[in-house]
Amino acid sequence: MWQFLHRLLTKSPMRPNWIKVVAVLASLWLVVWAATTIIRGRLPTPDRIVAFAAANPLEGKADAERAKIIEAIASQVNRLDYDGRQRMNNQRRLEGFWTAMTDGEKGRYLDRVLPTGFKQMMENLNKMEPAKRKRMIQKAVDNLSSGDPEGGGRNLNDPQLRKIIDQGMKSFYSEATIEAKMDALPFIEALEQTVKWAR
Repeated sequence: MWQFLHRLLTKSPMRPNWIKVVAVLASLWLVVWAATTIIRGRLPTPDRIVAFAAANPLEGKADAERAKIIEAIASQVNRLDYDGRQRMNNQRRLEGFWTAMTDGEKGRYLDRVLPTGFKQMMENLNKMEPAKRKRMIQKAVDNLSSGDPEGGGRNLNDPQLRKIIDQGMKSFYSEATIEAKMDALPFIEALEQTVKWAR
């Protein structure tokens, strides 16, 4: 390809033929567009992940095959952007996949997806405008205080929920900016109090 371009552009010792230059540039843009289209077509989306989970149910599979499916889904989830991941989580679109896993499988799945998910969350929190961040945190405090957090009021003694809380706190303390930490202080205090009551 590059040899062809070189020959085309250096054929005339005086000046390049502008029609050929335009043709070459158009060809390059076509190649870039095609490559971008192919890459986008292979990127995971919430719909593709849900479809994959539906086409590959865990029920009735041997342990090794179940592990491959879980790993494939975790890998796809980790490649979602923050908004896609939030939409999928809020709509509970992998609920059937989650309930089909054993406790051990759930733990391994969370080990794969939590670090990336919380890293994205902290990046989003850090970039958020302070007023919007405070509104979001106040909503989380209100949900927690009402005893019906958006997680569905799950038992805080659930080891998987504890894993989520522990990973979230670790990511928060290591990656959130000072401003984000100050804004989130009411939620952290409410969460620590709720966890203390659950012990």
